[in-house]
Amino acid sequence: MAHHNPGQSSVTVLSWRLIVCSLSGLMLFAATAGAQDVLDLGLSRDDFIDDEVPRGWSLRRWSPSAWNGDARWVNVDGEAAVRLSSNGALTFLEKTVDIDLRRYPRVRWQWRVENILEGIDERTRAGDDHPIRLFFVFEPDEEKQSLWFRIKRFLYLDLRHGHPFGGRFIEYLWSSHLAAGTVIDDPGKPWQKLMVIEGGAQHLGQWLSYERNLYADFKALYQEEPRRLIFIGILNDTDQTGQQATSYVRDLQFLRAADAP
Repeated sequence: MAHHNPGQSSVTVLSWRLIVCSLSGLMLFAATAGAQDVLDLGLSRDDFIDDEVPRGWSLRRWSPSAWNGDARWVNVDGEAAVRLSSNGALTFLEKTVDIDLRRYPRVRWQWRVENILEGIDERTRAGDDHPIRLFFVFEPDEEKQSLWFRIKRFLYLDLRHGHPFGGRFIEYLWSSHLAAGTVIDDPGKPWQKLMVIEGGAQHLGQWLSYERNLYADFKALYQEEPRRLIFIGILNDTDQTGQQATSYVRDLQFLRAADAP
């Protein structure tokens, strides 16, 4: 005759409960990990490789004068950062991406500027220089662009520079003389918008942290839904004014919306 052991039954039930709880925890971890709440673009301090261009980014040399500028990882005050510099040049660090802003609407970053540019009007082509700016390019909507515009885009932008600049773009910039919150048209492309995030000399030499809802900014500026984000540039440019500028950037990331699938 078999004997029933109450203690053994309790242990069995407890073991099954532990297994179920463990499996549930693993499933929850997998779901959370798969969500990828943060899109890291390779500019975090963990990506540091001394004196190298950030991995996954390219340093574009627009013209012979572009060799008077540079962008690469450095150690500044004991911390890793990407330093951008220019001396009468356009320094352009670039990365091709494919980001749906409905899922990842917010962007955050840190930057630091060592000097501003003197005696310029950034609303004009002659003064269109900035110590640092973030450049976000969106997928073109061919239906909203005339045939003549597309021909000009191909001849000047696509063919000459090999970049998808025909779509909308937004620039977040540190202005030398305009106040934070100012929005201006791009002097060379007046159908595009530039937004001043920081202005003037008050915070020179300091690390500043920002978080912007790029999706909301796009809708406010253009009164339309943004298409996919396809390109990001980080610029330090003094080619119009012939001056010199040094700036730093790090920790550029996109944040997933709470209700995103």
